[in-house]
Amino acid sequence: MQVLELTRELVAIDSQNPGGQEQGMADFLLGWAGARGFAAERIELREGRPNLVITVDRGPGPRLGLSGHLDTKPIGDARSLWNTDPFILTVDGDLAYGLGATDMKGAIAAMMVALERFASIPGDGALSLVLTADEEQGSDAGAKALAETGNIPRLDGLVIGEPSGIDEPWEALHLVSRGICCFEVEVITHQGHSGLSHRLGRNATLVAGDLLRAFEAFQPTVSHPGAVECAPTVNPGIFVSGGVSWGTWPGSCRVGVEIRLVPGMDRETVRAEIDAFVRSNLPEGVDYRIHYVQSGQGWMPAVELGPDEPVAVAAREAAQHVLGRTVPVAAFPGGTDATYFLGAGGVPTVTSLGPGWISVAHGANECVGVGQLVEAVDIYERIAAEFCVAEPSRAQSGAV
Repeated sequence: MQVLELTRELVAIDSQNPGGQEQGMADFLLGWAGARGFAAERIELREGRPNLVITVDRGPGPRLGLSGHLDTKPIGDARSLWNTDPFILTVDGDLAYGLGATDMKGAIAAMMVALERFASIPGDGALSLVLTADEEQGSDAGAKALAETGNIPRLDGLVIGEPSGIDEPWEALHLVSRGICCFEVEVITHQGHSGLSHRLGRNATLVAGDLLRAFEAFQPTVSHPGAVECAPTVNPGIFVSGGVSWGTWPGSCRVGVEIRLVPGMDRETVRAEIDAFVRSNLPEGVDYRIHYVQSGQGWMPAVELGPDEPVAVAAREAAQHVLGRTVPVAAFPGGTDATYFLGAGGVPTVTSLGPGWISVAHGANECVGVGQLVEAVDIYERIAAEFCVAEPSRAQSGAV
């Protein structure tokens, strides 16, 4: 099975991020494209962090993109929990296990096969694979950099192959890409001799713990709600750091909090609410500082695509044709490169339509359904067939 073998080859390439290891993936894909005579462009806006655009152009007509990211989350502390080697795709029944299998090397493999099929059939328009670096750590070297430098390719529509299942495969057609706001709160009290703790009061670590508990009830404002129903998620306690030594009562503790943003949230409004919330939940005499992450993860806005956009219609109809059922519209639980393709680049972008489940991503024993990989190839081929039809009104609507 071609798509399964391609997934196996991609999983075998270590592209964990942090680490900036997308070059092996890029080299493999460029070799694959070159062997087939496909036009390929390597766009490296940060040294050692390649982005790729691989295109089959059949002539006049709409230009469609299929997009995936080259990096994966790191194995991290979960290595001992893996039942198989994370870099050897292991098939057990209908499940294929491996790092990146669901997020999102399986989808990239399906896109590769779909591009080959597109190239083999006469017709209109162009199909590109837009493959990015650094998505798992804020896209600063990937889609964000492409948008900021005007290097997003000219496309009339784009489909990102992030896993669209949570509990069930192909659970939804995701038209909302959540954003993210990551920050640390530094809590400052009085450092001193721990033998005098009864005189020093509660230490910074204890106060910070209370603040994290309070953040569980924080509800930031959505100033202008979007069309797809969704709400922000507040995740306190992503990081905790503090303490000096045994015998020292801590005077400083930093705690990390992330907010999964939804369309219609204003950065200045949310930051003002965070500041007011922290100030109101700290005891008198305790100082604080808020440090926002100095990257795309400090504030990556959410974006939303209208369900009547041609690329959304083509995706919905293709999924229904292949799966034999209607796939509902929903908001993706996480952030994706749609923030930059749609929000900054102006390319109509489907946030997520891909094989796998986000619920098994970023942890041990990540897997993808073998049958889903086959379905993904058929869905991507069908989207291209329906979208890439020479219609002047559609072809003129794309980003330039």
